[in-house]
Amino acid sequence: MSDPLIIEVKGIEKIVKSLKDLSSNEFLKEILSQAGDEAAKEVLKTEGLQKYPPATAANAPPEPYYIRGRGMQYKSYNDMRSEKYGTKFYVTNTLDGFGVIIGNSASYAKYLADEKLQATHMARIGWRKLIDVAREKLPKIKSIYDKWIQYAINKLGL
Repeated sequence: MSDPLIIEVKGIEKIVKSLKDLSSNEFLKEILSQAGDEAAKEVLKTEGLQKYPPATAANAPPEPYYIRGRGMQYKSYNDMRSEKYGTKFYVTNTLDGFGVIIGNSASYAKYLADEKLQATHMARIGWRKLIDVAREKLPKIKSIYDKWIQYAINKLGL
């Protein structure tokens, strides 16, 4: 499993402190959860993460070659060991409820998308580091959170 990407909202404590009851606090967590889901979708739709980069010679005959979503193809059989990396991404809330964690549970995810462990040859063929994509998309992520936080502020009458 690769190191997860954690998106945290800094400064949210000021809003939380201004809330008068727990139901408002839960409302804010729900709003930020929705913001996190939207931000995660923005990050993950990038080619080289959920959307696989273009196939290479390693994905075509002669045997052995790797069939994405299936496994290694040998002359007489396929080992059926694909973990379907593109479908193994997950998005969960942080413990405090004010952020999200984006990760991938495939056993080899760290070699495709981890900041420190990505295999050089995987980067060369188009697999992206999750943190690099998040940095690239930071302005869009911020605008998503800004929109949702403004919605919460308006809804709570702050």
